[in-house]
Amino acid sequence: PWWQSIRGVLAATEASLQQSMRLSDLLPPISELMDKLSNGSIWSGPAGRALGDLFVELESRSPIGPARLNVDEMPGYFENFLENISVRPPYGGHPRISIYGLLEARLQQAELTICAGLNEGVWPQAVSPDPWLAPVVRKSLGLPAQERQTGLSAHDLIGAMGAKHVVLTRSRRDPSGPAIASRFLLRLRAMCGSNLKPHQHAVRWAEILDKPSRQIQIKRPAPVPNADQRRVPLSVTEVERLIADPFAFYARKILRLQVLDSIDAEPGPAWRGSTIHAILDQWAREDDYEPDALKRRAQAFLDDRSSHALMRTLWAPRLVDGLRWIADEIAKNRARGRVPLASEIYGTTEIDGILLSGIADRIDRTADGDLAIVDYKTGSPPSNRAVKKGFNLQLGLLGLIAQNGGFKDIAGEPTIFEYWSLAKKDDSFGYVGSPTKGTSATQVPGDEMIEHATKYCRKALHLYVLGDEPMTAKLHPEYSPYADYDQLMRLEEWYGRSEGDATEAADG
Repeated sequence: PWWQSIRGVLAATEASLQQSMRLSDLLPPISELMDKLSNGSIWSGPAGRALGDLFVELESRSPIGPARLNVDEMPGYFENFLENISVRPPYGGHPRISIYGLLEARLQQAELTICAGLNEGVWPQAVSPDPWLAPVVRKSLGLPAQERQTGLSAHDLIGAMGAKHVVLTRSRRDPSGPAIASRFLLRLRAMCGSNLKPHQHAVRWAEILDKPSRQIQIKRPAPVPNADQRRVPLSVTEVERLIADPFAFYARKILRLQVLDSIDAEPGPAWRGSTIHAILDQWAREDDYEPDALKRRAQAFLDDRSSHALMRTLWAPRLVDGLRWIADEIAKNRARGRVPLASEIYGTTEIDGILLSGIADRIDRTADGDLAIVDYKTGSPPSNRAVKKGFNLQLGLLGLIAQNGGFKDIAGEPTIFEYWSLAKKDDSFGYVGSPTKGTSATQVPGDEMIEHATKYCRKALHLYVLGDEPMTAKLHPEYSPYADYDQLMRLEEWYGRSEGDATEAADG
C-alpha cells in the first residue's frame, strides 16, 4: 500500500527528466523529490544541513561543467559526492558530555571528570628548547623558565581532581611503541596508595570498543581463473612471479591491473635501474662499447642539472663508478676474445605451446664461439640459493631463448650466465656474480643451467597456466618481496596466521 502513494511522486519526477540534462536543471527536481518523500525532514539535523550545503555547492559550480550529464549516471556521482562528506554533531551538541582543553576545563565544573592521556610527553608536555634564547639569558631578562609549563600542567591536574568523581586514564601504547606513565600519575600512586582505586568498569568499556560484533573468516586468497583466462604469454620475469606469488601474477597478467606511480613520486629502484639500462643501451648502440665513451656518458649523467636532485646527489656518484667498472671490464673481455653481440635484445620461444619472451641486457660471444648471457643489476643480484631452488630463472630462460634461436641474428650455445652488479663489494663498485659458481650445494653447473630453468618453468606452467591450480597469494613470501598487490590480497588480515587463526575482527 505504501508504494501506491509514492509511485505517483516518482513517476511525476521521472516524466520531467530527460536522458541528458545540465546539472543546474537536474538538481531542482531531485531536491524537490527528496523533500516530498521525506516531508521536509531530510534537511533537518546535522546530516540534513550538510546535504543542503552539498546541493548549494553543486548549484554554484554547475556553470563550470560538465555541460550535460547522463541521468542514469547520477547515482554514481552522488555516491562519490556523499562518501567524502563527514557529518559531525555541532560543537556542544551533546546534553551531558563535554570535551575540554586544559584552559577551558579550569573554568568548568562537572560531577564526573575524566583526565585522559596521562602519559609522559603528553601531560605534562615535553619541554622544547628555546631556539633563540638560552636558559641563562631568559632568566637574566626576567622571562619565565620553560619548565614553568610543567608546573601549570600539574596545577591543571590538581584543579580537575576537585570534581566529585575523577577518572585518570592513560594509554599503554602509542603509535611509536610502549608509552610511559606521566610523572604526575606515578607520584599520585605513590602518595595515595590504596586510596587510588582502579575503575571497575573502565577497562571493560575500553575492550568493548574494539570487540567485534561478529567474526569474519579471512582466508588466504586463491582465485581460480578458467582455462581461457590462464593462457597468457609470459616474460621470463613473470615466470618468477608466478612461482613465488601466483596471486600477483593473476592480478597483473589476468586482471591486467598495473601499478601507477604517484604524482611527483621520488625515484625508486625501478626508476634507477631503467635509467642505467638506458645509458648502457645507448652506449652499446651508438658508441660500440668504447670504454672512454661510457665514461663520458657517466660524467655527463653526473653533471646533468636537470636530473632528479636525489638521484644526482646520492645515487649518481655510486652508479657512475659502477658504469666505469663496466667499461673497463668489457675492455678486458675484448682483449681475451669475448666480444659483445647485442644489447637490450628482445627474443621469444615456446614452452609447451605457451609463448615465453625476454629481454637480454647483453649477449656476448666468447673466444670459443659460445654465448654469454649478462644481466645488469644496480643492486645485489639474486642469491645462488634462489636460483638453485627455482625461484630465479631469468638467466636460464634467457639462455633457453638463445639456444632455440629466439634472438634475431644470434646463434650459439649459451654456456656463461652472469650478473653484472653495480653495487659495492669490498672497497669498489661493480662485480660479476654467477649462479654457476660457488659451493656445490648452491651452484647450478653451467651445462645444466638451461635444463634446470626449463624444468621449473614447465612445472609452473602445467600447474597455473595449463592446469587449474588456484592462484594462491604469497605462496613463497621470502621470494616475493614486491608489495604491489598486497592491499588487493588483504595481506595484513591473514598473513602470519594459521588457517584456524586467520580471522579478522570486523565491526558489524
